[in-house]
Amino acid sequence: MNWNNGGLRIVMRPVQDGSQFHSVAAGIPVSLILLFGAAMTVGAWFPSVQVPWYMLLFGMLAFSSVLWLLQLTGKGRWVCIGALVLVAAACVVFHNQVLAGMGCLGNDLLEQLTAMTGRIWLDFTIAEDTAALWGVIPVLAVIVVLLHLSVQTGKLLFLFPVLVPVYAAALTGFFPVEPGMVLIGVGAVLLLMQGSGARGFRGVPSWLAVVLLCGAVSAGAAWNVGDMEGKTSLLDQYIHTQLYDQDTNSMPEGDLQNLQQWNKSETPALKITMTQPQKLYLRGRIYETYEGTAWQPLSAEERAEYESLFYWLHQSGFFGQSQIALASAFTAQVKPEEMTIENLSACAAHGYYPYAVYGSEWLDTALIGDTAFAVTDGLQYLPGSVPEWYGVQQALASAQERGNVAQYLRAEQAYEEYVTQTDLQLTNESWSVLNRQLGEGESPRTLSQIREFIRTYLAEALVYDEKVKTLNGSGDFLQYTLEMSGSGYSVHYATAATLMLRYFGVPARYVEGYYLCAEEAASYKPGQPIILTEEHAHAWAEYYLPGVGFVPFEVTPGYVDDEESELGGSLSQNEQIYTGDHLQYAQVEQPERIEEPEQDRFSFSMKPVYLLYALAIALVVFAVMILVKRKTFKKAVAAIDQAANREAIAMRFGYAVKLLRFCSDVQIDGASRAEELNREALFSNHEMTDGQRLEMEDFACRVLAECKKRWTILQRLRFWAWDCLY
Repeated sequence: MNWNNGGLRIVMRPVQDGSQFHSVAAGIPVSLILLFGAAMTVGAWFPSVQVPWYMLLFGMLAFSSVLWLLQLTGKGRWVCIGALVLVAAACVVFHNQVLAGMGCLGNDLLEQLTAMTGRIWLDFTIAEDTAALWGVIPVLAVIVVLLHLSVQTGKLLFLFPVLVPVYAAALTGFFPVEPGMVLIGVGAVLLLMQGSGARGFRGVPSWLAVVLLCGAVSAGAAWNVGDMEGKTSLLDQYIHTQLYDQDTNSMPEGDLQNLQQWNKSETPALKITMTQPQKLYLRGRIYETYEGTAWQPLSAEERAEYESLFYWLHQSGFFGQSQIALASAFTAQVKPEEMTIENLSACAAHGYYPYAVYGSEWLDTALIGDTAFAVTDGLQYLPGSVPEWYGVQQALASAQERGNVAQYLRAEQAYEEYVTQTDLQLTNESWSVLNRQLGEGESPRTLSQIREFIRTYLAEALVYDEKVKTLNGSGDFLQYTLEMSGSGYSVHYATAATLMLRYFGVPARYVEGYYLCAEEAASYKPGQPIILTEEHAHAWAEYYLPGVGFVPFEVTPGYVDDEESELGGSLSQNEQIYTGDHLQYAQVEQPERIEEPEQDRFSFSMKPVYLLYALAIALVVFAVMILVKRKTFKKAVAAIDQAANREAIAMRFGYAVKLLRFCSDVQIDGASRAEELNREALFSNHEMTDGQRLEMEDFACRVLAECKKRWTILQRLRFWAWDCLY
């Protein structure tokens, strides 16, 4: 490279002897790190590839070795292009096998997506004997070429197709942060450190990608130190509160830790209309997992295990949310009624649905499970309450030989097995509390006997008090309520009833929503708007009635009416017998969360706050890099100030020339004089005076001032913070 400015000529020529060998030798360590990381990551991401990751690494090393050997010929880039052409040609020749293999890899990604979202994602249709290796081989070949080009050229641009998926997976939690992903990040950093040529696209510094990657990995690692589930729960609650909740919402939304008094008010929450006003439970959020200090919905990962079941159920027209209406339609002529629901200030994260929703057009066919309600402003439902639904159960038993009823009951039986597996969970502590309070749960009881027993027990064990504060801390909410406080309101009663139902072997869930009693409903005319305030906010238990679905179970004093207290006396002879045998097995297999093995130590969910968290870390790293660069710049300025006149004049002129490289059209008075002083300082033998030094300093200051006038704000920020020109 030749550069001539004012008589100063600098000539740079590349070293020829052994340059290719030294380039290869310098690049091999970084290449090995990247290859190890890529092989481990691909092996972890695609379990259908039934080959150990180290075998994948062996093949990648062999291919990479060929590329490095060919680079010694001096045609490394052309070799990489030729390799990509060969890979493309092989994919064309074996396109059937490659496409099928790619389908296997795609199904792995869809399976992971299901575990993340709890939704049904249809797999690609492929033959059972398809080898995923056909899909992963071209992927690995392309990765090897990209890694080789990155190391060979020192540019992260070629590494971006590898970095971006790794970064996205680490940031969103799509895949757990694996050692292979960390190695890829380390390799990218080392590649950046190899030389200044490691730059991004169109002048965008590639360190930005590395900073973001390191920030994402650091965020994942830092997030998983300590009580990860506790932190996740707090963040989820914070985000949910900021996005959907109002200050007037009075239900705890499953949070039972240090539960405060019921902050009910006359704030309008929902406005509804009904064709015929009646007693109404509006389910808002259904919770299935009890954790001692909180109720949580069943996790997406747990629901993903039932993807095939719910795909079949939904294809059959079976939905848990509308099961009561579906069962009723099979046993009698039914006429649905209209309901409109307008959210005034209730939690906006979900809809509010009555029991016996009619039809499925309001329901999400891709959702696994039946505890989420899409927001809607109108729907149809079947009027009725628990006594009528018990009648539907009896009608089903009489008509079970009919073809359509038999088909429905087959789907219902599969669904009942699902709720039996998911809605009988107890923690160790809650099981111990109930065992102490209720005795052994193995004695057979009918559902009517269990209902009556729970109501009687809670009426004696708890005192209704809306002002009670449950200061359980990190202790079990049920234990504090039953054995220490002895008082509570609907949240306490509903939690206790749900866990007691489970203890006796009845699948049950905890529900929060709004309740309209029969007496108040009777005061409204058909179609008249009804305002439900936070005084109507309520929590209750629901249990699974075989054949019919989940129905509400009311135990809170002041909410139990005559039709529920008298229910079941004449039906007990035909009812299913429940025991606690299988419940004890569920209790042993599902201990408290804190005692579960840490199988996914580095996994975290896809939430907006994680993006903010990773960006915050990236900004901190960026700020540290700026501070280091600014400190280096200040040391260079100090070195000029302390140098002798001759060296100081030459360095000041070099500084001015560097500034002019970024502002080439600037014309500065005295430029010829500055060049003359620079030549004199470099080539003369006499001493340079202090006046000449000040003259050069004045020239450099005028160059900087003129450049700053011409630079944009972004350029000035860049030249100050990153390039450190002033």
